[in-house]
Amino acid sequence: MRFTQFFTCLPLASTAMSALNDFDLHPVLAPSYDTAQLANIVPSTNVTLDYSLDTLADPRSSVSIVLQTYEPVVLLEAIGSVHQVACTYSTVTIGFNTPAAFERAISEWPHDGDFWLITNHLEKCDTRGDRGIYLVVGLNWDNDTAAVTAQTAKMDFGSIASSIAVTFSDVQGSMSNNSGNITFDEPGINIASNFSLPTGDEILSDPPYFSATANNGYLSDAAVIRGHFSYDVPTQQLQSLWFDIDSAFYGDLAVTFNVSMPLSSNSYSFSPGTFFASAINVPGAFSLQPALRWSVGADVGADGAVHHSSNITMSIPDGHAHIDFMNSSKSSIVGWGPRLTSAVQTDQAATGHASPFVAFSIELGLNIMDGLFNTTGGVTATPQFVNELNVAQSQTRIRKADRMIWPRNITCSNGFELRSAFNFTVDAYVTDAWQKTLYNTEIPIEDECYPF
Repeated sequence: MRFTQFFTCLPLASTAMSALNDFDLHPVLAPSYDTAQLANIVPSTNVTLDYSLDTLADPRSSVSIVLQTYEPVVLLEAIGSVHQVACTYSTVTIGFNTPAAFERAISEWPHDGDFWLITNHLEKCDTRGDRGIYLVVGLNWDNDTAAVTAQTAKMDFGSIASSIAVTFSDVQGSMSNNSGNITFDEPGINIASNFSLPTGDEILSDPPYFSATANNGYLSDAAVIRGHFSYDVPTQQLQSLWFDIDSAFYGDLAVTFNVSMPLSSNSYSFSPGTFFASAINVPGAFSLQPALRWSVGADVGADGAVHHSSNITMSIPDGHAHIDFMNSSKSSIVGWGPRLTSAVQTDQAATGHASPFVAFSIELGLNIMDGLFNTTGGVTATPQFVNELNVAQSQTRIRKADRMIWPRNITCSNGFELRSAFNFTVDAYVTDAWQKTLYNTEIPIEDECYPF
């Protein structure tokens, strides 16, 4: 039995994480509006609609939508002198509490209609947690009650918007902090997952030549996501889309590899699961579905029987990725700093390699205006513990082509050589569009001889 253990801390290149419970976004007044200003009565082709987890406007926890509209819009919630709004199937009645506001509406609102009203009230104007959008086709003024009744038709975002721009500034969910789990409580879309691999489960196999058994396995990750997109409605063209992802990751994996006869070099993997957080959804405007994906695997090949165990504990406590869906050259990472503790045990050796890896992905699926545009992309980090075995006198060296270790510096005359390294890769991707490696490094760990 041969056993060796080592520790390395690697300063590399950056991301952060947390979990969302089910939640509803609530309409809130954007901070840019002052409800005391009568200027908000004037219809405008530019309107800002904010949404929050809370009932009060909070720029730290909101999604902000900016609409450019075909026709002018009046945002009723921005008018402090509106004290009553009531809706029927075909009308919206608005009551004012000051003569000045009523008179300003008479002077500014087109008498034949042809503008839009956006409501945020409970009197049958909209569903809970949503706004109502109405096309005005006529107005009836009541001077005695300082009210106006608009003849209306109910519409949606796609009907009024010539362009839509959405900023995912800070949507924050509550999280528990259980032992061993990574959690964050920072502004942003917070997601997290953690789970264990059952001890003794066969996780990889190529019968009858090869099997790999999990002796131990625990995976935990978390992310905080912020981003922005803009979309031109008439042309159905995305104008911009990017996400900033802060993330952290912890993995503890112990695997025993058993190769019973010569095995061609191959890559094996399995996915223990995908965690789908609650979708961020504003009906009719967009839906954003965050997901955390895991993959556990190994690159394995040998010219004879091998019985080898690898134990690797990996953590990436701090990193940041900027993913530009429109332009891969503008995507980047900074600050990733993986830490690794590893141990190996070899009971039977042949020339070959057994190199376990864990890949975790933070993925974002965006649906704009009920399917007018869909895209999916994200970032994948893959730490791998690369182990090469070389038996003395062997003329054959089997290793995966893209996992070549540094040139040999020793020769074993009686026994086997164990050469180990830590390989770390960060890739960004947009499905069916592009994939790009943002960072890759391979750090030598050991190159030692062990006698039989």
